[in-house]
Amino acid sequence: MKIFLTLFVLLFSSSLVAEDVSDFEIGEMSIGDSLLNYFSKYEIENALNYDDYPSDMKFRIIELESKDELYDVFQFYYIPDDKKFIIQSLNGRKDYNNINDCYKKKNEIVEILSVTFKNSEIIDQDKTTHFDDSSGKSTYTGTYFLFDKGGRASVTCYDWDINTNFPKNIGISIQSESVSDWVDRNYGLN
Repeated sequence: MKIFLTLFVLLFSSSLVAEDVSDFEIGEMSIGDSLLNYFSKYEIENALNYDDYPSDMKFRIIELESKDELYDVFQFYYIPDDKKFIIQSLNGRKDYNNINDCYKKKNEIVEILSVTFKNSEIIDQDKTTHFDDSSGKSTYTGTYFLFDKGGRASVTCYDWDINTNFPKNIGISIQSESVSDWVDRNYGLN
């Protein structure tokens, strides 16, 4: 059974309880799917990537424009030498002009996911300075759903300072246990 996570159309049964990260879809994609089912090999290999950011490159992080009208961009993690480009983590993002609209949408989504993920540990993170902005003016606020079987889902608003040239946005993310562990170890550097 798959659960579809969208920003604007969230239709969940209150009796539906999710148990595993592979039970969820964002933009009809799920952890364990091949990116080749949704994008061409050329698009994947030539996508915006984070290869120059500090990491041990256990996973490659790429961004592709969304073909789904509900999201503006998707971010994927996959194992660099995986010729099938199996999704290990995915994030759908939607841009906002006004951060308060983002916070409102985040609260709506978290309310629904709290019922759906009722067996998960839920962690609300206070507004935190984003480490990718050295000015200290950009922040993010997230809610994390930690699964017993490993991995996590999250809903996060990013309030980027205007000087970063990044748009304010909401991200809905699903991470496998191995990606969650890798991110928590500073992308393999700790």
